[in-house]
Amino acid sequence: MKNVGKTTGEHPAIGPSEDKRAEAELIRECIAGERSAQERFYRTYCRPVAANLYRVLGDRNDLDDLVQEVFVIAFRGLPKFRQEARISTWLYRICVNVALGRIRTKTRRPPPILKADPVEGDVRISPDSPQTLLEREESKAKVYRILEQISAKKRIVLYLHEIEGHDLKEIAYLVGANPVTIRTRLFYGRKEFYKLLAEDDA
Repeated sequence: MKNVGKTTGEHPAIGPSEDKRAEAELIRECIAGERSAQERFYRTYCRPVAANLYRVLGDRNDLDDLVQEVFVIAFRGLPKFRQEARISTWLYRICVNVALGRIRTKTRRPPPILKADPVEGDVRISPDSPQTLLEREESKAKVYRILEQISAKKRIVLYLHEIEGHDLKEIAYLVGANPVTIRTRLFYGRKEFYKLLAEDDA
């Protein structure tokens, strides 16, 4: 899995750096039902939310519907949002749980080989050779293909730890489980992943 590439250990940013006072005011206006504030909230976080769902799932199918689901949950939950937490962390947790629900219910199919970020719409230029790029994309496709065969709970823990670089405590918060449970899922998820990988390479 390491060939796919880890992040720095923090979740992908959701939206710009937040000014706490401006953020608090925006949340207050959203809770009050002010349409312009809700639209501003959506515009601020829509593209990063879509990007994070895409990275977790490796699949753009139903992406628009999943983004809408995230924001429905977010707007319903804003009155209970504890503002000592970052809004970006809170939204990322919603993304993870929406993705987990998608993993549990979707029909299994091989994921696409990812060549561009469909949210941003631009192909990233790389100094690597075409052969290196092809090998990297084939490796990424293989990882997602194998993850498709692992149960949802273990798959999301594997993704968050091995690809996103989260520690056990962070993953426990994101998926709503305790760290001991996360450690167990990670252990058995890794074991299953490498067994499937060996079978795939045989």
